[in-house]
Amino acid sequence: MVAQAREYAKWHVYREREYDTLPPRRNPDRIAATLATVREMDDAEFERHFGTLVQQFSSYGDDTVDRPIELEEAVPHNQTVIYKQDVYLDATIEDVRGYHEEFANGAESFATAVVGRLQEAGVFGTLGDRLGGFLESDGSADADSQSVEFSSPEYFRQFGPDHISEPYYMYHRGDQPDRTVGRVANLDREPDTVIEMIPTAVIDSLEIFRAFLVHHLLCQIRDTYIGMGVEPPVPFRMLGTGIHKYTLKYKHFEMYPEYFDTEADIDGYVYY
Repeated sequence: MVAQAREYAKWHVYREREYDTLPPRRNPDRIAATLATVREMDDAEFERHFGTLVQQFSSYGDDTVDRPIELEEAVPHNQTVIYKQDVYLDATIEDVRGYHEEFANGAESFATAVVGRLQEAGVFGTLGDRLGGFLESDGSADADSQSVEFSSPEYFRQFGPDHISEPYYMYHRGDQPDRTVGRVANLDREPDTVIEMIPTAVIDSLEIFRAFLVHHLLCQIRDTYIGMGVEPPVPFRMLGTGIHKYTLKYKHFEMYPEYFDTEADIDGYVYY
């Protein structure tokens, strides 16, 4: 609760006094700007930035797909890995301030479409099985079937990527510190968003991966609110994995419901 109060204090000063007090990757405005940027990319641009992860995720469900990212032999067999990418936006804090609330206006139908597409693909059922391994760690680490239209007249791209890193991964090692492999710090500033995605066996196309990534970022915005003890706006009351640190908290701290569980019964957190 003390940690929540500290996070809320940072949020209050950021929102009411307009100081940049939030860590970039815990700022819902920056995450929403990243989400809007990802959503408005055409397929060619999206594949250029995320094609490696699409292929990596596909390899979990298809043994004929080569994995572009070789995993260390030290990765425990009963653990999954968390794949990450750092996103740097071509935007200042003044450009994004208040954007997640602007984005939330009208976002409910978009969230419905994303969830519906993922349910149709069977992503959520598989995700529950994949979560089992790393959630057994000690927690010491800090709708109808439909196609998703990612670009539409009601939304306009306002941001662009300055840089998106190559994917890297992290895994838990029991009572040892977590290990991160392959990360290269590309810019002299913190990323606006760190994507932290868990592979499932059913993500086998660019379309499904993009929907899963958008869902993940919606869950990240949820986590920034839960982390300061506040319910998020309705469009962000999603169930699923967002910021990995909070996924572990939801599993190991009794004060939290298991927001990571897409089948959890949490009042107000439903698929539209």
